[in-house]
Amino acid sequence: MFKRPEFTSTLKLAWPISLQSMLVTLLSMIDVMMVSHLGDEAIAAVGLGNRVMFVVMVIVMGLSWGVGILSAQYHGAGLGEKIRGSIIIGICYGFIALIPVIVAAFYLSDDVLNIGTLDPTVIALGETYLWITMPSMLFVAVIQVFENALRSINQVKLPLIFSAVSILLNVVLNYWLINGGLGVPALGVAGAAYATTISRAFQMVLMLVFIQNTKHLLSIRRSDFSAIKYRPHWTKLLNLVLPMMFSFGIWSLGSFTYQLIFGRIGTTELAVISMLLPVEGIFLSIFFGIASACSIVVGQHLGANRLEDAWLTAKIFSGLGPIVAIALGGLLILFSDWVLMPYQGISPETMAMAKTIFIVIGGCAWLKVINMTLAMGILRAGGDNRFCLITDTICMWLISIPLVWLAAFYWQLAFVWVVLIMYSEEVCKTFMFGVRVKNKRWMKNLTS
Repeated sequence: MFKRPEFTSTLKLAWPISLQSMLVTLLSMIDVMMVSHLGDEAIAAVGLGNRVMFVVMVIVMGLSWGVGILSAQYHGAGLGEKIRGSIIIGICYGFIALIPVIVAAFYLSDDVLNIGTLDPTVIALGETYLWITMPSMLFVAVIQVFENALRSINQVKLPLIFSAVSILLNVVLNYWLINGGLGVPALGVAGAAYATTISRAFQMVLMLVFIQNTKHLLSIRRSDFSAIKYRPHWTKLLNLVLPMMFSFGIWSLGSFTYQLIFGRIGTTELAVISMLLPVEGIFLSIFFGIASACSIVVGQHLGANRLEDAWLTAKIFSGLGPIVAIALGGLLILFSDWVLMPYQGISPETMAMAKTIFIVIGGCAWLKVINMTLAMGILRAGGDNRFCLITDTICMWLISIPLVWLAAFYWQLAFVWVVLIMYSEEVCKTFMFGVRVKNKRWMKNLTS
């Protein structure tokens, strides 16, 4: 049976990851909150800009998650030196993927935003936000690759500390640059963008300096660069991360497509979603840590060929997450007025709609928790990324997005029903992921 000490140690891995994920998501919420006094257009612009950034960030997350999976199995097999080579190659892949995206952002931001809203003010503000923040994705790539490598060797508190310092800096800079002071004019939405970019650069430098100066296991040595000379090292990581990056990319593009549909319905609807998605994100962050810890432990078991232990870990956490999520979702709905209190400056119409949509999000979030645990915590730990890619494509692009579009523009249903229909994706995924986990075809050792 699943050993209690192992269960406890897994939860010890989970809580720092959950807390860090909550803080990062809270930062997006703070960006929206701190520009809310500038009006619905500012809220919508930052929210829509963040969704564009989210598409790119999730693709980077797919890359870094792949590095983490491989590193966890290397750690389980006692091959620590191969982790550093994976970090170097992972960062190279990240830069190769991101540089064209950053260049394109300077020329195509207004076109992309125009798909999501017809409000010229929102487009102008969102374009400025993207121009300033998009280059910071290079910093994010380095940060996330190192963070996932650190977690794979059970060091989950260091990323939390670096992230907390960066977020604190971001909040201080937000207040200063958005509102002005000390000789700096009020920059509004642009101020929030500058704060994000500066704090990400600071986090990257802080992390790298600490790792190198403490002679950490992950401190890069000159000899580690020899890994880039060998094509099999590039191929192994690419075969693992490419389906994952496509899967994460398809999912994030789908999430952005939902946002575009909501933006086309109206600026109020876009503002409501921009307010509430970070709230849902904070809720899901709790379970992101559990899924991440599950992935680390399952990956280490698979790398050491402890298949029965990997299966028992998977069973425990696939049942634990949804049960806790249902209970916390109820509490979230119960305290909805308190959660929405920071947005009291918005219009009564926007607040009334937000309270209604909040109930849908709180009541359905447990479905996302199930799929997060099954896909990210279990299937991807064994490298079963192609199946996840197929499932994301079918459930989101062939089922949910067409239904949401029909509900919004053909059937012209009330906004609350449009949002509810969006969760058809999660129902479909739960069935497909559940069957896949049960048949155990994902249980593979990737270290050989």
